[in-house]
Amino acid sequence: MDENTTKTKALWPAAPRAGAVAALAAGLLAAWLGLAACTTARQREDPASLLGSLRFRDEQTFEFFHSVYRSGNLYRDFRPVMVVDTIYEDLRYRKLFLRTLREQFLVRPGDAARMRAEQVEAYRNRMDFLLFVYGGSNEKVNLHKEDSIWKVFLRDDDGQLISPMQVEPVGRKNPIFTFLEQYFVGLDRWSEVVRVSFPKLDKAAFGKAPGEHPVQLIVTGIPGTVTLAWEEPGLFYREPGENAFQRPAENGGRQDEGG
Repeated sequence: MDENTTKTKALWPAAPRAGAVAALAAGLLAAWLGLAACTTARQREDPASLLGSLRFRDEQTFEFFHSVYRSGNLYRDFRPVMVVDTIYEDLRYRKLFLRTLREQFLVRPGDAARMRAEQVEAYRNRMDFLLFVYGGSNEKVNLHKEDSIWKVFLRDDDGQLISPMQVEPVGRKNPIFTFLEQYFVGLDRWSEVVRVSFPKLDKAAFGKAPGEHPVQLIVTGIPGTVTLAWEEPGLFYREPGENAFQRPAENGGRQDEGG
């Protein structure tokens, strides 16, 4: 301790000259300006981040969605230039969505069975994501348009970089938007909502196991890149049994989701 203290005092005289102080201040200012000019991106670990677009309405919603939900920010000069929240549409999500449609629109049993078959088919052959994007200003991100400065890609569990099959906006009148408002707060506060679809190999049908790489959703443009990762690729190929599907319940319990 004494040795370290002595060295510190030797490096910092008790009465530094004015020129030395000015040089130090200039160096600190230059370092700060250099930091301010850089671009940083990170995946947010806390879904309640003040810069996030979405809020889980309750603990049950968090427990249900946390495995498919990811979020991240990109900053430029300490200002957010891209805020991304996303939900992967796994089979649990799809079945909860269909149950809600059946309850709210009084879908006939035959139509419900057809809709469920369509969702299962889509799950096996596509990776669908709901993206909530905010570009840090009042200007639209327009991720679904060809002339957008932002592009979205997927790096799959085999490490392949894939372009989307489709990017479509999800407006307030879309049933998906209304469905998500039951579980999240802040859908229309800042962000635009788009649904992005990527091709997916039905590996189970070919007897193949999931790859060894994390699945990454990439939103990138000239300002920088936000990469959201799911470390467990098995999530994208899992088909739980009927009894495993449960939905968030208002009473704090769980409700069987069923088929």
